[in-house]
Parts: sequence; C-alpha cells; structure tokens
Amino acid sequence: MSIIDFSSYNARKQAKTKEAEAYPYDTYFPDSVSFIGEPWTTLAKHIGRIEQGAVINFWTFGRYAMHDLISHICRQIGPCNVTACTWAITEKAVTQILNRRKEGLIKEFRLWIDPRVKVRNPAPLQMCRANFPVTIAPVHAKVAVIWNDQWRISVSGSLNFTTNPQPERGVIQVIDHVFHSDKKILDEQFDTAAER
Repeated sequence: MSIIDFSSYNARKQAKTKEAEAYPYDTYFPDSVSFIGEPWTTLAKHIGRIEQGAVINFWTFGRYAMHDLISHICRQIGPCNVTACTWAITEKAVTQILNRRKEGLIKEFRLWIDPRVKVRNPAPLQMCRANFPVTIAPVHAKVAVIWNDQWRISVSGSLNFTTNPQPERGVIQVIDHVFHSDKKILDEQFDTAAER
C-alpha cells in the first residue's frame, strides 16, 4: 500500500506529452518547412493555442524570441498585419519576418527600432529598410501588435528580435483595449517620427 497517490501526477504528465496539434495555416508553408525541435516544440507546448480573451504569461528560458512568437501566432490566426517596437534585431529575425511575408502570413510589417541599432548591428537595419516601413527613435519597449479581421493580439515583455540564451519574460494578451492602446502608441510613433 502506498501512502502517496501518484494518479494526479501521472495524469498531468501524460497530458503534457500529447502530440502537437496541426495549425490551420500551416498550408501556407512549403513542404520543405517543418516545425519540429526548438523553438517550435517549445512554443506548441508552452504557449499552445491562442484563444479569444486569453492572457498568456510566459518565460522563454532562452528558447525563443519575439520573431518566433509572431510566427507561432501567425500560424494559428492566418494572414495578419504586424507592427512592433524593439531595441535590437538580428538578420535571422528579419529573414524570418520576410519569409512569413513571402508565404502570405504577414501582409504588412512595420518596425520602430532604437537608434543604437545603427552602431550595434547595422546590417539587419539595412535589410529592414529595404523591405518594410521602419521608424528610428529611442525605444526600449518590446511590443508587437498582430491583427486581422478576427483577431487583435498584443505581445509585450523583455523579448527583442534576437536569440538570447538568457530567460526573457512576456505576456500575450488577446484583449481589445490592450491591443488598441498599444497600437495607438505605435501608430503615433509612425505618424510623428522624424527619421524613417
């Protein structure tokens, strides 16, 4: 006879090992693209499905970045627009954004980035400027608003568009007033920015 009941632990463990669900917009990706391993397995397990009204708090533990989250969300909600702000971006992140745009999952992308990018890493900035609207102005916030006819999503936290092995913290909010508040600030920056 056991003093400890392990049935609830075993049920939770079994629930965590279920297979990843298919995403409705994976058909936008060519057959050569597969979503296995990191960060896709982690995103499917830890973030999971996005639902209307959801507030999802998360830690990355160095496994994914803002551009990975955007791709994960686009795979679920379908073609959408994205406006974001960040302190830093890499070539890998820009390439991923451009691939989502080429595949039709990102219709429009705009980026507000801190001026230090000119000194820290000018190559991704050149890629950005050649491919989508960019405004350069002081910013340390890391926010992305993602939307289409059915969805209004705001992602915020400490995640840049860089792969950082350090833990990052964030929140995904599918709440209209949060989305509209964040989008208003981002839109105002694009409307008033001196340098583009």
